[in-house]
Amino acid sequence: MNETVFRYTRRQRLAMWAVAWGMAVWAGAVSVRAARYLADGQTGSAVGLWLVLGLIPTVLFVPLAGMPTGWTRIDAEGLRTRGMTGRRRVAWRDIESIHALAGRGRNGSITQIGVTRTDGTSFLLPIPFSSGRIAEDPDFYDKLELMRREWRKHRPAEADGTGAA
Repeated sequence: MNETVFRYTRRQRLAMWAVAWGMAVWAGAVSVRAARYLADGQTGSAVGLWLVLGLIPTVLFVPLAGMPTGWTRIDAEGLRTRGMTGRRRVAWRDIESIHALAGRGRNGSITQIGVTRTDGTSFLLPIPFSSGRIAEDPDFYDKLELMRREWRKHRPAEADGTGAA
């Protein structure tokens, strides 16, 4: 099998960049407000509040701006991911199941792919996912089925209970 790479759809990337830039604009506006307080010689609790309100979006901007660069790769060895929480590499033989997990987020429903390892630990793949109308991936279930097909093809024969690979 050739390597297959899953990346965010164009629409998902645009939505994430819009949120990240919106947070950056908010942080800038709030920081200007705090600077005005300081310029007027005010050092009360309002300045601290405005600085905190400006710093929170700034801190969140970095991971949001980096999210659209994540990916999931599958090949004959297994799957590899890169997302906000780092990188993972899992061999097909170490995977117990690959399944869709539907949930509710702040902006509606989200469906992600969960991977359960043979040691009982599990994690979510950063990509592919489908969420609401803006971040919907129309090929989500096709990508899930491709991953499952490759996993079934490459896992050990004793894992499927039939004795055949």
